[in-house]
Amino acid sequence: MTDARHSVCLFIGTLKAGGAERVTVWLASELHRRGHDVVVLTHSAPDADFFTLPDGINRETVGFDEGRDTLPGKLLVNIRRCLQVRRVLRRHRVTAMVAMMPHESVMAVVSSFGRRMRVVVSERNAPWHREQDKIWTALRRIVYRFSDAQVAQTQPIADWMRRETGSRSVAIIPNAVQPSLPSGPPVVRPQSFIRPGRKLLLAVGTKPYQKGFDLLIAAFAQIANDYPEWDLAIPGLLPSRQEQGISGQDILDTAARSGLTERVFLPGHLGNMPDWYAAADVFVLSSRFEGFPNVLVEAMGAGKACVAFTCDTGPEEIIQHNVDGFLVRDHTVDSLAASLDKVMRSTELRSRLAAAAPGVMQRYAPDTVLNAWCRVLGLPEEQKTR
Repeated sequence: MTDARHSVCLFIGTLKAGGAERVTVWLASELHRRGHDVVVLTHSAPDADFFTLPDGINRETVGFDEGRDTLPGKLLVNIRRCLQVRRVLRRHRVTAMVAMMPHESVMAVVSSFGRRMRVVVSERNAPWHREQDKIWTALRRIVYRFSDAQVAQTQPIADWMRRETGSRSVAIIPNAVQPSLPSGPPVVRPQSFIRPGRKLLLAVGTKPYQKGFDLLIAAFAQIANDYPEWDLAIPGLLPSRQEQGISGQDILDTAARSGLTERVFLPGHLGNMPDWYAAADVFVLSSRFEGFPNVLVEAMGAGKACVAFTCDTGPEEIIQHNVDGFLVRDHTVDSLAASLDKVMRSTELRSRLAAAAPGVMQRYAPDTVLNAWCRVLGLPEEQKTR
């Protein structure tokens, strides 16, 4: 494919609030800005979207019908979905496609058989922590090797893909740090929760178990009496959200039992994250596992002192310990509490970490990351913008 203009399809389950969804919208926007035709394909309906696509990007959906309980029924549903995907590819004359999740990746490869186009599959989290149906796990092992390229966010994920799926053309592409994060509705001001003169410990995420918010609230409760001027806020987390037996309401209940009801806030989904990063005094990532945490690089790009569990993959690739952030290598509540205590106690340490943190923007500059995506998609790395 040598034409300057291409038709690119990005396939993901939803455009609800989440890191993979945010990356998808960013990539779609940037490819469109470089002059390519772009279609974003999801299973969910547009009225469920949290993120908004720019004008000029096509939006398609497949698979509104629910899967059936029997194996033949599920097979029939997914065959129908693959046929729908194939019709989208034909209608938009797609020349390159990237799928952002395991299910969508399998469907993308199957749907594109026999078509002259480039197909890229991508893992957006540490795959060994994701519970997958046995059939889909087997399909991933069979199908990934037939894609033109495979994308991982870090070296450990790339190694896993080569070992577990037979992938042979794995590219490591981290997430970009945008110089100016987009801001839009819903707008929820930090001042609506955090009173003047108080300090803010900020965490962000929608998944209570993966993000370790139960560990975080327990650690904060250990040291809260020593820091009566500090509050904790977790944008993105809803009280109703449940994962692995942990819910957002459990976080609020733990806060209440610890006497912290007036100091722990769940502002919900919001579109003005730059305001919350600006208001934060310390950012904390308490995740049990990650792929490549957007919120961590965003907080560092905003010049914030950051504390993070190392996880299997992600934070340790991003943070240089005690230089531009603080890593917690022992994954316990006590260790997290001790590290938070050290950073919250010292104005000098917070200032030093915050001053070095924006260096992450050079390592993960948008143009560098976008050109890496263009290479795996077979697109020109330099393209006249619209």
